[in-house]
Amino acid sequence: AESFGRRVDEARSRLNLVGQEIARLVATILAEHQAVTKKLAAAKAFPEVVRDATEQLARLLPKDFLIATPYDRLAHFPRYLKAIALRLDKVRADPARDARWSAELAPLVVNWQRELTRSRKAGGEVDPRLVQFGWLLEELRVQLFAQELRTPVPVSTKRLHKMWENLR
Repeated sequence: AESFGRRVDEARSRLNLVGQEIARLVATILAEHQAVTKKLAAAKAFPEVVRDATEQLARLLPKDFLIATPYDRLAHFPRYLKAIALRLDKVRADPARDARWSAELAPLVVNWQRELTRSRKAGGEVDPRLVQFGWLLEELRVQLFAQELRTPVPVSTKRLHKMWENLR
């Protein structure tokens, strides 16, 4: 009890700093989301890209995203949102390239969503490897559509196909 009390006292002094850091991150995420939303409205000429980006936004930012997302993943959201914005900018220049990359990504996303849905319906906790695979899909989107933003881990469609086979 004494040790716990000491830890509480140590943490109390940092609580404001942590709160400010989270508030700054959330403000950045919301600003990026607003920028992406504007670009989505302007990209109506590319309905498949708009649909895919809208679905991605819905997965990333559900109503409870702040509570449901671990902080270490939440810290990547500004980059994910910037990647969506860059994709919407780039699709005008080369729609065929976007379609090619979307075709590479689609089977992985479909398999992951199907397995995630099945796992949730079965009840219990979702396999952490499946959760990790979902985050790697977000990194793959950055790699494919906004390479200049870089990914913290090496990721490719080939790697994810191999990982998926091992997951199954």
